[in-house]
Order: sequence, then C-alpha cells, then structure tokens
Amino acid sequence: MFQKSTLRKSFPFHKQSDAMDCGPTCLKMIAAYYGKVFSLQHLRNISKLTRQGVTFADLIATAEILGFKTLSAALPLEVLATKAPLPCILHWEQQHFVVLYRITNTHAYLADPALGRRSKKTLAELTAGWEQEPHSATGRALFLEPTAAFYEQTAAPGSNTSLWSLLPYLRLHKGKVMPVAASLLLAGFFSFVTPVLTQQIVDKGIRGQNIHLVWLICIGQLLLFLGRMVMDFVRARVLFRAGTLISIQLLKDFLLKLMRLPLSFFDNRHAGDNMQRVSDNQRMEDFLTTSLVTLVLSVITILVLGGTLLYYNSWIFLLFLVGAAAGIGWANAFQEQRRVLDQKKFKLLAANQHILLEIFSAMQEIKISGTEQIKSAHWEQLQEKSAGLKLESLRMDQFIQGTGAFINEFKNVLITCLAATLVINGQITLGAMLAITFICGQLNAPVLQLADFIRIAQNARFSLQRLAEVHQEPDEDAPNAPPAVLSAITGKDIRLENVSFQYGHAHSPMVLNNIHLTLPAGKITAIVGMSGGGKTTLIKLLLKFYQPVAGNIYLGNTPFSELSAKSWRSHCGVVMQDGYVFMDTIANNIFAGAAERDYERLYEAGKMACIHDFFLSMPFGYDTMVGKDGYGLSEGQTQRLLIARLIYRNPAFIFLDEATNSLDAHNERAIIENLDRFFPGKTVLVVAHRLSTVKHADQIIVMHQGSIVESGTHQELIRQESTYYHLIKNQLELGK
Repeated sequence: MFQKSTLRKSFPFHKQSDAMDCGPTCLKMIAAYYGKVFSLQHLRNISKLTRQGVTFADLIATAEILGFKTLSAALPLEVLATKAPLPCILHWEQQHFVVLYRITNTHAYLADPALGRRSKKTLAELTAGWEQEPHSATGRALFLEPTAAFYEQTAAPGSNTSLWSLLPYLRLHKGKVMPVAASLLLAGFFSFVTPVLTQQIVDKGIRGQNIHLVWLICIGQLLLFLGRMVMDFVRARVLFRAGTLISIQLLKDFLLKLMRLPLSFFDNRHAGDNMQRVSDNQRMEDFLTTSLVTLVLSVITILVLGGTLLYYNSWIFLLFLVGAAAGIGWANAFQEQRRVLDQKKFKLLAANQHILLEIFSAMQEIKISGTEQIKSAHWEQLQEKSAGLKLESLRMDQFIQGTGAFINEFKNVLITCLAATLVINGQITLGAMLAITFICGQLNAPVLQLADFIRIAQNARFSLQRLAEVHQEPDEDAPNAPPAVLSAITGKDIRLENVSFQYGHAHSPMVLNNIHLTLPAGKITAIVGMSGGGKTTLIKLLLKFYQPVAGNIYLGNTPFSELSAKSWRSHCGVVMQDGYVFMDTIANNIFAGAAERDYERLYEAGKMACIHDFFLSMPFGYDTMVGKDGYGLSEGQTQRLLIARLIYRNPAFIFLDEATNSLDAHNERAIIENLDRFFPGKTVLVVAHRLSTVKHADQIIVMHQGSIVESGTHQELIRQESTYYHLIKNQLELGK
C-alpha cells in the first residue's frame, strides 16, 4: 500500500530543555540533518518563543529566517506516507511538535524532543497522535526544503557546557586547595600503611608470638585512625568555607546575568524556571566542593591500594580491575535515562514553584473568585506527578545499584576464593591473604564512590546546560555601547521615524504601525487613545525595554540602538501603570537607584506627591516597611509613592503611563499643579485618559490601533471635532 521512505544517513536527535521548546528543538534536528548545527538558544530567540511555546506560524517564520523553503499543509496519512518529503514536523496531539523522519508500510519513526528519544510507532498510533479531528486520518505537517540561503547561514552552536568550565571558581580559592591536597595525600599514605600493618600482625606478631610487636602495631593503627579523623575534620571545615564562597559567587554571577538580560527574556520565562535554576547553582557548589574532593580521594585510594594489591598478586589485581571496571561501566550506562528523569524533575519542580508563587501572591483574588479547590487540585496533581516521578527514579536507582552491588559482591567472592587457593598452594602467606582481603574491602567504597561520582557529574552537567542557556543569552547592552551622558543628551529631541513593533513572530499583528513622532526637548507631549492602542508599548520602546522591528528612534542625531540602556534609564523618571513598591522602607523606595540620599529632598518629594503627611503618620515614619511583607498601601498611595520617587530622582526625561488614574480628584488636581511646576526644562511624555492631565500639554497625540490619527494642542483638536473630541467630550460636558 505504502512506499518506503528511508534515510541515507542516521537522523540526529536532540532533547528539548524546557516545556515549550519542542518547536525550536524540531527545527534544530532538521537543520542538523542538513548539516547545520544551531544552538537551541539561537533558535529560541529568532522564533520569538513565549511562555505558551510557538505556533505553526512561528515555526514557518523561523524556518524561513534559517533559509528553508516551507510548506504547511493539512493532508491525509496516505499522502504523508507516499509523497511527502522527509523529515518533516508534525503537530502532535494538538499541543506538541515532533519530527517524522522515516515511514514504512507498517511503522513510522518519530524523533520526539519531549520524550528524549526516537520512537517507533505503528501507523495506527501515528494516526491517533497526529490527526486533527477524531477518525479524520488527517493532520497538519510542516515540510522544509533547504535553499542556498540555508547553506550560506553561519551556524550558531552553543557554548561549551563541559564541567571543566567550572574550574575558574576553584582557582579563586586555590589557597585552600593546598591543605586539602595535603590531607588527601596523607589519607592515601594511611591507606597504604594499614594493610601492611595487618600483615605484620599475622606473619610476625602472631606467628612469632611477639606480643609487644602486636601491641605496638595496634597502637600505630589507632594513631593512624586518629590522624585520619583529624584530617577529615579539618578538610570538611576548609571545604565548607570554600563551598560557601563558591556558592555565593555562582549565585551572584547568575543573578547579575539575569539583571543584564532584556525584559523580553522575562516575558517569555516562568518565574518558577528561573527559581529552579537557583537550585541548579546549589548542585554546582556541591559538585565543586564535595564530589570533586571525594573523587580525588577515591582515585588516590584506588591507586595506592591498587598498587599494593598488584604488589601482593597480579592475578588478584587483574580480577579486581575487571570487576571494578564492570561496576563503573554499568553505572555509566544509564546516562540518557538519568537525563530524561532529571529534566522531568526540573519541569515539575519549576511548575510547583510557579503555582505556589501564584497562590501566595493572589490569595485575595483566589478567595474572591472562589477558586480555592481549583488551585489546590492543580497543586495536588503536580504532587501526584512528582510522586510518580520519584517512584520511577527509585526503581531505576534500585535496579542500577542492586545490579552494581551484585557485580561488586561477585568480584569479592572470586577474590576471596582465589586468595584462599593461593594460601593453600603456599604461594602467599595467611597474613598476605588477610591484607588482600582488607585491601579489597577498603577498595569497595572508593569504587562505589567513583561510580556514584559519574552519576553526580552527569546531574551536574545537566544543571550546567540549563544554566548555560541563561548565560548564553545576549546582554541587553552591547559591551561597547556608549553611556548616555547627561550633558550630551539634555536639550535633544526624541524622534521616532517609521517605527513599527510587534510582539512575537513576523506573522503576529503589529502593535505600532509606522510611527513618525517628535518629542520636543523641554516640552510636554501627551498621548491619548482607546485601550490597546499601543501607548504603553511606545513608552517601553522609549525606555529600551524592546527594540523596534522596523524604523529607528533617535536622541538628537544619536540612534537609540547605540546608547547603553542602563545609562539611558538613569536619566529617565518613570511611573508605569503596574509600578512596583519594593519590600523595603518608604525612604529606600523613594531613594531607589539614586546616587545620594538627601532627606530634605525626600520630604519635599513626599509633599509634592501629596503623601508626606501620611508617611509621617506611619508607625516609623519614612522608615516604615512597605511592600508585600510590609505595610500595605492602596493603589492611590502606591501611585503617589512612585511619583515621589520620580520627583526625588529629578530626571531630564519623564514618562508617565496613567500615573494618576487611581487618585481621587482632589489629590490628582494638587499633584498635577505640583508637577506643572516640576516639568519645566524636562522632556515629558504623558499617557492618560483624563482631560485634566493632558489638556495643558504642548502637543497631544491621538493613537488608534497602533497608529497616530491626530496631533495638535487641546484647542486645535477640540475645534476639529474628530477622534480626540469624541474621546473626551463627556469630560468636557459637550454634546449633551
């Protein structure tokens, strides 16, 4: 019935990292099949990955950027099997993407980035997972054909995620390495001496009936034990200090990297994912301090005692070597299964963090909406999945460890039998047999530790790969971006020339369309319009939170793209609709980001924001804690605090996005009058719906569906009786 479709080469496979990575990962596999290796992070960025993942339109746009010719089609299974070019991407179970890379008369071969493996399915199973409607036998597929542009692309492989990249953190504490290394060498020496003393007790003490020698050797063994115990204590304390400093440095580097990333990164990531990556940093610390030292000690012990065993008998040494290699090889044979389980654990823990954060931060809304049962049921489902995953992990560990323990015990029994045979044949002494038995017993622990280190190193590498995904993200500011110097930017107009912007991929709707606008230096510009018209997005572009997809923004003659975002924002004062109050004192919230702390200016800012008296009435005045875990502020009080923060900052550029929409009429009127005295000499952009906020602006811009439809002064726009007039006519009490 069907023709076979086969590959001339093996199909490359890659595993998705996060829950929403299936689409970019499928593109990564197909690009690798045609000879180009792109990093998953690069594909995420150009596909405009969001928290909801990607759509077919996203994949098409991304594939075209990569240089593929694309065709998206809904087709029946028979056409897919007989005529479709492979590999292709299938929309799987209406919520996932997989790659179909081979199909025969009876089976289909899929590369599923979520399962972490290639899978073989019957045609009935393929139909059940692929079809759009039940019993339709029709599904959607995306076909990709590389063009010359694809082969001209420069591949963007990911950075090195080898565990060797962690060594710089150890070098920072090289002064602590020497005492640890010395203690490890002494531990190796003690390991060598102990079996030798055991042999001497039997061969010379007992056989020679020399009780004094026996006592002397026993005292020596006790002293060796005490010395080793003291060294273990010292080493543990040194490693604790080093581990603490390494942990702080790892977390500091991670948080600083997060803070250098553009806002779009956080738009497309769940908070739980980033919080779970903090736990990955803890895993790195444990690996660098505890696991590495255990590895070195195990290797030294194996080398010393293995050499001693070789000295006693080469056959016994060879038997031990084969058994140990078999145990370690067995432990290392399950890397892929461990990686899949580790990624599943990461996703579940991240989801658990996310739902708990939502429950704690939205408890009021949960009670109002009566969704307690829904939220608790969602959390319970995550716990059930977590329990199932833990059981799966336990079963795998029991299987690996149980089989490894059997291999180890089988090796010990063979060594004991061989040693006893050698004693009977007179080839070694009884003391030598006891020494050999002791050595093998002492070697069991480091061999098991070596096998366990392989597991820990694999887990550490999985965590390192997830951390590398963040560290590979490009910083918001280029290293050579010039700072925005106040003396160089004051008196400069802000110009937007043909600016367009959209959230997401190239096929998503435009939020801003061909915006031509000048914000005159030292003047007030107001923007009005219906909700969803792009006003807030425009402010975010001016704050360099996002880059335009078309057109340019200039400060004077300097393109915004050449300015450092951090230094530019240091000259801006902003009050957004969703402004945030930090969990800190009132004073520190107003001082936020300021270079100096002037309490006279602080009080003046509070007075201009009409909230000074309220702050003084608080339990500790301006030193009262506010924020989520402090004194709760109303929306109006929050807005006034944010306005006070802006006034204290005294910036050259001011952006207000509905900054007074939560204020009562009395406070709003007083604050606007105060701001009118504060604005002169500053470049101001105000987004508002209230007439009292915008009517005195030097120019008013009217936006509708992402475009500018009117501009002029209040009186000019009223006379036109067009969009602006109809927006505010109720406030003017006209047309009644």
